[in-house]
Amino acid sequence: MAHEHRVFHNPPSATPADVRAALDRGDLSAALNAMVGTALYDCGDWQELQELHLQLLEHDDRQVSSLAATCLGHLARVHRQLDEARVVQALRRKRSVPHIRGTAADALEDIEIFLHPGRTRWRRRLWRALRPWTWV
Repeated sequence: MAHEHRVFHNPPSATPADVRAALDRGDLSAALNAMVGTALYDCGDWQELQELHLQLLEHDDRQVSSLAATCLGHLARVHRQLDEARVVQALRRKRSVPHIRGTAADALEDIEIFLHPGRTRWRRRLWRALRPWTWV
């Protein structure tokens, strides 16, 4: 069995139109790259990008719906703003879907960390203080 080396790369910046065009022509690889390209860079309207990824959470393809959850977490990190109530509610609903469960949980954690950094630091300090195995 031959081993295949893969090289990581960040896809280039993309627009919601790029994502839709790739999905319309059935080019899943290009669609997934474009999805990441919309979320990783601080270009474009965060509300339009949020709506795109909320819609893609409902997509029939498992890779697309799972990546949409990840992209919502990236949007929180890059833009530091979201319609938090809507996004959190959608991600919480998706935690019951097996193939999205992990990415939805990660996205919820990203939203907590990047939209509420003070609260996150406070929880981390409290957790360290309460861990009994660190008292020894």
